[in-house]
Amino acid sequence: MSNMKIKAKEKGGVVKVKMMFTSLMADKEEAEKKQIAVEYITQIVGKCNGAVVFEVTTSGFMSENPLFKFSFKGKKGDTLEITTTDNSGKTETDSETIK
Repeated sequence: MSNMKIKAKEKGGVVKVKMMFTSLMADKEEAEKKQIAVEYITQIVGKCNGAVVFEVTTSGFMSENPLFKFSFKGKKGDTLEITTTDNSGKTETDSETIK
């Protein structure tokens, strides 16, 4: 599914997050054209200390290797955990300590 890169930096009580996912993001139509497997991220959830700070539902309409940015109130040293779910139900989780 996807490999992810996460950067989270705090400044003035606000944490700015950049996330990039390695995924084909190919819906059925595109997969048939390119003769590849249907693969895309359907949901992304970000949690900090157990609280949801980011949640989005996506589909195959997005570009390959999508980039997301968001911000929330937090502090240095907290752990940000990102979980992705793909169209086949497979999940992947990664975390980053806020700098």
